[in-house]
Amino acid sequence: MGRVRVLPSDVVALISAGEVIDNPASIVKELVENSLDAGATHIDISISNGGIDQIVVADNGCGILKEDLPICIERHSTSKIATRSDIDAIATYGFRGEALASIAAVANLIITTRAREEQTGSRLVSRPGGEVSVSEASRPPGTTVDVTELFALFPARRKHLAEPKTEAQRIVDVVIAHAVVRNDIGFRLSRDRTTIIECPAGQSPVDRVVSLWGSDIARSLVEIDGERSGVRVKGFAVRPNITRGNRSRMLFSVLRRPICDERMSSAVEAAYENLLMRGRHPLCCIDVTVDKRSVDPNVHPTKKEIRLQDIDLVTQLIYESVNRAITKETPYEPAGTLEDFLHQSDETPSHYPHHRPAPGPARRTPTWPLVEKTVLETPPPSPDEATMNIPNLGGLFRIIGQMNNVYLLLEFEDGLVIVDQHAAHERVMYERLRRQVNEGKAYSQELLEPIVLRLDPRDVEDVLLLTDQLDIVGFSISSFGGNEILVSSVPAVLGRQVSEKEIVSLVDDILSTGTDHAREHFMDEIVKVTACHSAIRAGQPLSIGEVRALLEDMAKTPDRYNCPHGRPTLIKVTQEELDMRFKRLL
Repeated sequence: MGRVRVLPSDVVALISAGEVIDNPASIVKELVENSLDAGATHIDISISNGGIDQIVVADNGCGILKEDLPICIERHSTSKIATRSDIDAIATYGFRGEALASIAAVANLIITTRAREEQTGSRLVSRPGGEVSVSEASRPPGTTVDVTELFALFPARRKHLAEPKTEAQRIVDVVIAHAVVRNDIGFRLSRDRTTIIECPAGQSPVDRVVSLWGSDIARSLVEIDGERSGVRVKGFAVRPNITRGNRSRMLFSVLRRPICDERMSSAVEAAYENLLMRGRHPLCCIDVTVDKRSVDPNVHPTKKEIRLQDIDLVTQLIYESVNRAITKETPYEPAGTLEDFLHQSDETPSHYPHHRPAPGPARRTPTWPLVEKTVLETPPPSPDEATMNIPNLGGLFRIIGQMNNVYLLLEFEDGLVIVDQHAAHERVMYERLRRQVNEGKAYSQELLEPIVLRLDPRDVEDVLLLTDQLDIVGFSISSFGGNEILVSSVPAVLGRQVSEKEIVSLVDDILSTGTDHAREHFMDEIVKVTACHSAIRAGQPLSIGEVRALLEDMAKTPDRYNCPHGRPTLIKVTQEELDMRFKRLL
């Protein structure tokens, strides 16, 4: 007897199901795409226990005819293609006829539907390995698919599912990926009877992004629109002042089909080159419109990957369109003459260290005379004002001034010391806050006006899970309903006048640290992020009194020569090095 055999149909079905259905999010993806292909204008998704226990997707689409209902859960049964030529120009999300059959192979399945041309509805009930039954049911036109007990008969598969929270977040990502590009469709997602996404049909593109990502991100949106040789890229990108620690908010679609594409992601990141810090990623949602005959979605059963005939043209157009949009800004007009520059108005912050820089381009106006102005117009500052003797920083030195509102210049007897004002103050604030946390005495400051942040559903859940750790540092954060959180108190080092924009940026940085580390390490990361946001900023002008206060604090701080992230806080250039650079010494 030969060793090669044709596999039984039930084994084949399980193998196919393993390719299409690997977690609850893949079920939601397939069902949402079925609803879109059915012409639905509203899709309602409900999940329980991260979708492991139950997933219900209901729509108001065209529905399924009663005679088609038993056939639709058979492998490779579909209404979307009929001939080989149809595959060359696929215009629907689904076409393989595998989704419902794969779901039926690994979970209990109930489909309640009514076609628009029928007077009564129908219900199909299916269990893995069991008989399929069809009966009459009452329902308005459309379809409801109820999936329960995923992988209940396959314990090895069920064991390898993630925690319900993680599985729920994956479902949120799937819904957002479709909803952001289909603003003509209404979406609602409920988790354990709590609505976390609600987007009405017919929203403008900007309003849809506000619904999904929050108004704080929406304020930094720039429109992407480029076209060349029959290819068009359109959507939004977010200015580089808002970033993420991963690519989770880089969303791409082709002909409104959400996809994952490494080359498109790389094209967007290249457009942001030199605008983002290492390890930070931009946010965008971009749809590519091409001739459907140049797209091959039949690459993988999940249809997350596609092949594009003109991928080089597409990626180049994405790069150029994004780069053009994010670099478009109002040019800065400097003063016309040196005298005008030296006499520009200056507003010195009233106290230290809770001041914040003014919005707009970094200011270069000094808060005391420039060296050039001192030499030409006024005598040098008095010794009491411009000299300090701090042994821990090397002894006696003279404060020369502030360069570009970023670096402090100090003249020592044997050379020049350059201090990074942000890195130095960040180390001071980190050691101060770290000591308070260790002693259980982190001081909290109640905000004069609590701040309400509207975030995307995934971030809301992550923030609320961190409330205990954040409370130790001095934050008071609570749910404000829906996708909003209330920030009523912050660490005292941030001050009472902290802005909404700063809180959003701080929360984003905290979320980007991740919670996979040991608790002590994660707490230390929260302290680092808080210290960074409470520190004097690069581009912030300081008075000579504020410079003196910073240097005195720095001298009392352990590990003063590096910021908490490892960057140097100061560098020294000796007289000898300068002489050699100017060829005074050979």
